[in-house]
Amino acid sequence: MAERMETPLQLASDSVYDCLCFGCEESGLQIEAQYFCKRCQRHFCENCVGHHNQIFKNHVVLGKGDKSDWSHTEATMNYITLCEQHPGETIKMFCKGHRRLCCIYCLHSDHRLCEQVVRIGEDAEEFDVEDHFKELPENILAKCEKFKLEHIDMEKQLETLQISYDETLLEIASFQKKMTDVIEKLGQCSTSELETMFTRINETCKNEMQRHTEINQRYKLLQRGIECIKQENKQLVFILCKKYDTLSEETDSLYERKDNRDINFRFQYEASMLQLVSELGSLGKIQTYRNNPNQVIKVSDMTKHDIRVCSDSGDSNKATIIDICELADGEFIIADSFNKKVKLLDDSFKVVSHLSFPRTPRQMCNVSAYSVALIFDDRDLNFIRVNRQRIMVERIITFEHLCYGIGYHNDEIFVTDAEEIYCYNLEGQCKHEISLAQARKCAVSPDGTTVYVTTFQKGWNSCLTLEKAETLQPPSGEIELNRPDGVHVTSMGRCLSVVVYFGDLGKSCNLIRKAKIYWQDFRKRFSSMCVLQQRKGNSAGGSL
Repeated sequence: MAERMETPLQLASDSVYDCLCFGCEESGLQIEAQYFCKRCQRHFCENCVGHHNQIFKNHVVLGKGDKSDWSHTEATMNYITLCEQHPGETIKMFCKGHRRLCCIYCLHSDHRLCEQVVRIGEDAEEFDVEDHFKELPENILAKCEKFKLEHIDMEKQLETLQISYDETLLEIASFQKKMTDVIEKLGQCSTSELETMFTRINETCKNEMQRHTEINQRYKLLQRGIECIKQENKQLVFILCKKYDTLSEETDSLYERKDNRDINFRFQYEASMLQLVSELGSLGKIQTYRNNPNQVIKVSDMTKHDIRVCSDSGDSNKATIIDICELADGEFIIADSFNKKVKLLDDSFKVVSHLSFPRTPRQMCNVSAYSVALIFDDRDLNFIRVNRQRIMVERIITFEHLCYGIGYHNDEIFVTDAEEIYCYNLEGQCKHEISLAQARKCAVSPDGTTVYVTTFQKGWNSCLTLEKAETLQPPSGEIELNRPDGVHVTSMGRCLSVVVYFGDLGKSCNLIRKAKIYWQDFRKRFSSMCVLQQRKGNSAGGSL
């Protein structure tokens, strides 16, 4: 077996040093460095540092006592001179086409076909080092200051994000509780119905059993009567026989009553409801948005959809859409004030059903997944439901005042007339009211804490903010607008006030998406004001 021979150089290399002398290493020797030159960025041993100091007398040389600064400087130099993509490789080239620093591996993997790859030394000769190096500290400080501000903003963003996350969790839990409460209420209704049926049938069966007992006792009395009387007493025999006939008729009648015989209970659940819930991916959509009070939204798309029906009044085929509500399955209900109709559109905007009214609709809002509330130019509020593409009126509430605007949240109805805004429950009982001059359309925020009301007065039109705790509070915010025609609050809490001017109406409903929408800081975290202005044009859609 051959023995392994070790040379003196190999033996010397067995020692591991933190830093090696630059000069000795160039000569193939591995000698531990004792000094470091900050200017040259080189390490030297005892012998080499003397030669260095004779040539470069003004250079700052650090000894072993300052070794902590060596690693810091070395790490800095490593960051500057080494390739970030390929650790440990020195930057040697520069690709002018891609403006990228390259090591030998970068050249082979990413820049083999590049024609403007030069060595660092060649490109550095043509580089204006003095001017660039003078500007570099200021540029770096400016960038660091900017990143510092960005970092502070991101810290604030993380705090805001956490707050928004916690609030959204509470909203999900609140909605889940509402769903649970609804399911429990439905379960209680089914249980109550079962208990009512059970009590009725149970009482009927007990009454029949008591009747059986009574008839049986009467038969026994007739039996004893036979033993007591003699056959010669014709009158008593006659009475006994007639009583038997009457009792037999009652017995036969009781036998014929089989309504409550062989009865069992069975629960037939609502398969459509179970299917609807099982097909849902979640309780709702999780959406993100950006708080930007100066945001300008530009959209440049428009689609036209024919909403005419044969029974529309007149030959002009006019339509004035005063409100649109979306249902849970993607259908839309449109309130057409010109033709005094409510029209149902499917998800492709085709009219599939309509319902006529003797009065003119004024405003409409969602109440549940498949129902809306609609007010007219009088004192009536109609609750309208859609079932299998059929529109039907569920019930009507008649108020003691005129109706101009309506909003709904959590079994509370908000109605405006010319001088007041009222809060009613679903039974039509007024809970509270506030005086509000020239109040018109209204809408309620998703959390029910804010009510927005437009006003219409000569020379002054606005959208007001009313806070709601236990009761409605006086207006706390106001923005002046030019003839606001409608107000709506999105699911994210954005308050949209629409200002629309239109002339002759054509044959189609224009869903206008070509406009500039300006966001203004209006209220709190979610609430901003969006004003949409549309110039005069031909469209069968009024206030969208």
